This record gives sequence, C-alpha cells and structure tokens, in this order.
Amino acid sequence: MQYEFTDIKFLFLLNLIPLLAAWYIFNHKKQLPTIRLSTSFVLQRESFFSLTTLQHLLFVLRMVALTFLILALARPQQNFQIKTVNSEGIDIMIVLDVSGSMMQRDFKPNRLEVAKTVADSFISKRPNDRIGLVLFASAAYTACPITIDHAVLQKILTGIKISDIANGTAIGMGLGTAVNHLRNTKGKSKTIILVTDGENNMGKIKPVTAGQMAVASGIRVYAVGIQIPSVKNMSEQDSVISTFSTGGEALLKQIANQTGGKYYRADNEKGLATVYDEINRLEKTRADVTVFQRNEEHFFLFALIAVIALALEIVLRYSFLKTFP
Repeated sequence: MQYEFTDIKFLFLLNLIPLLAAWYIFNHKKQLPTIRLSTSFVLQRESFFSLTTLQHLLFVLRMVALTFLILALARPQQNFQIKTVNSEGIDIMIVLDVSGSMMQRDFKPNRLEVAKTVADSFISKRPNDRIGLVLFASAAYTACPITIDHAVLQKILTGIKISDIANGTAIGMGLGTAVNHLRNTKGKSKTIILVTDGENNMGKIKPVTAGQMAVASGIRVYAVGIQIPSVKNMSEQDSVISTFSTGGEALLKQIANQTGGKYYRADNEKGLATVYDEINRLEKTRADVTVFQRNEEHFFLFALIAVIALALEIVLRYSFLKTFP
C-alpha cells in the first residue's frame, strides 16, 4: 500500500527519531550501575523478557507513537485512478501469398518466413484492431476471420506453410475473399494488406474486379510486391522463380490507388518491415482515455496507531513495568 503526503514539511521531523534514540542509549548506559560479583552466573541466566529488558519497550512504543503522529500531520493520502479507454479500432485483413515462389531464399531464411515474422510484429502493434488472415495460391481461403484475439491469430500465422493447393498466384481470388469477409463487418474503417511476389495467373476473379469490389465496400488496399531487382551472384537453386513485369506492378498500383491505399515494393527483409511500419503509421486507431482521480485521506489511521502506541506505553509504565524509587 503506497501513500502520498500532502504536507511533506512535517516529514522532516522524522529526523528527531534517530537523535532521540541515540540520546536514550547514551543516557541509559550512563545510568547503569557497575557491580562486581564473584560470579555472574545468575545474571547470565536472566530471561530476555525480564522487567529490566522490557523497560526498553516503553521507549520503543513512545517512538512509534511519535513517528505515526508526525506521519499523520503530513496528511497521508491514497490516490485512486480509474481509466476508461474508448477505442475505435480498424478492421484489417492480411492477404498473404503462399505459392511456391514464396520459398525462395533471397530473403533469409525465405520470403514466406520473413513475411510471417513482419506480419506478426505488425499485429502486436495493433492491440485495438480486429485483424484476420486470408491465404492464397491458385485458390484462396480465410485462415482466420477478423478477431481481437491476436494470440490465436498469431498462432495460426506461425504455423503457415506453403499451401497444399495447386501452385499458382490467384491475386484476384485472395483479394476478393478478403473483401467479401470485410464487407459484412461493423468496423468504421476497413483495410486490406496484400502481400505477393508474383503476377496473377490463376483464379476466377480478376484483380481489377476485386479492386472494384473493394472500392464499392469502402475498403482501402495496401499492395506489397516482393521483388528482387537483380539475380546476380545467386546460385541456380536460389534463383528467382517469378518476378513482376511492368504490367503486373502497374496492376497492383492501380488497385491500391483506386481504393485510396498505396503500393509498395519490398526488395529485402528490411524493406518489407519498413512497409508495414508505414502502414501502421497511416492507419491510425482512435483511442480516447478518460481518467477519474480520487484522493482518500488516511490521517485518522496513522493518528489512531499513534494513540494506541502511546496508550499502551502509559498502561505498561504504570502497571506491569512500573518502577519504584
């Protein structure tokens, strides 16, 4: 239990306690008589709780009473704060490419693992938002509906592997699946983060059509294209299976721009992390915090302890520990 003191000037009086204790010890030693006996065996066996020893208890009680009286004069208070957080989160759907090309090792250990790690970090920075996950290759499916339970989402994200679905890149299907899910949510702001390393070559829904669906539903799309500008000094095993053509990149830019989002090119691990950081800054979540503060006086408690200690000292002094001249 912590206390704050309103009149701290009285706390300086606590310096009197060690001074009074020093004076008491010095004065007590000065008054002790010296008696020479042939043996001190009887005195050595004197109980620790003898009347002589318990006389010191009177001084201790007096110091306790003085200490709590000073603390009471300093007006101890307890401060209680109640915070009410009114947050207006954003509904976010991460749409992640899990086609075979995402296993390329130009990102370390590979594109997919880096994409998962960066997405996990992004989720941790959005505690007030509902976030979901769509995975796509030649087809698409919702791996996790939007949820505020980010622990569950992150567990699903960690377990993602290259899809068992036939290889291919159905960007339109992935984007359309996310739009279809978000259009029925109640969030006032809705966002899709699309991450892919290839061009659309599969699926029944064209990316442009999925983009138009997003516009109609008021959903912003941030498109992230994972590209390696050069393949020099790479082994044949690590060579890039698929890269964007100028037309493929232009398509993602078109979708992002028409929905009010933005297109990013990620050339390496750091670049991908920077993209997510920028999206995190652009998509602000509104949070209003109301603080209620209440101060509770505890003067009476400290004063009561002082009175009890003083009363106990007086009772002991004139009864059990009474001394006779």
